[in-house]
Amino acid sequence: MKYDLSLFLLLVLFLQGCHEDNSLNTLVFYWDQTSCSDPWNTNSNNSNNEILQAVEDYLRDHGVNGARVISITGNGVEQVCEACFCTTGTRINVKVPTTQKSKMIALGFKESS
Repeated sequence: MKYDLSLFLLLVLFLQGCHEDNSLNTLVFYWDQTSCSDPWNTNSNNSNNEILQAVEDYLRDHGVNGARVISITGNGVEQVCEACFCTTGTRINVKVPTTQKSKMIALGFKESS
């Protein structure tokens, strides 16, 4: 009985270690949304669902495999100006496998600390 429980726990830990979403194998990056110059052609007038889908499609189209938007928050940097490049205060947080780090940086995303 004691060995069965130990074997079960070992199996559970092993399977968790192989899980794709394991935080040891992923990194979180963010993008501060702009008024109208984000490369996936959305802006602050779009819904969060539209932005989520557009970002994930954009990343997939640019070869970033396994990217997933985990949140869209209001804790970004807001610039008070009317230009397209001004940030809105909305931050898009994306979780990606560690193997995709260089691609995310090349696309202009910043790694969360």
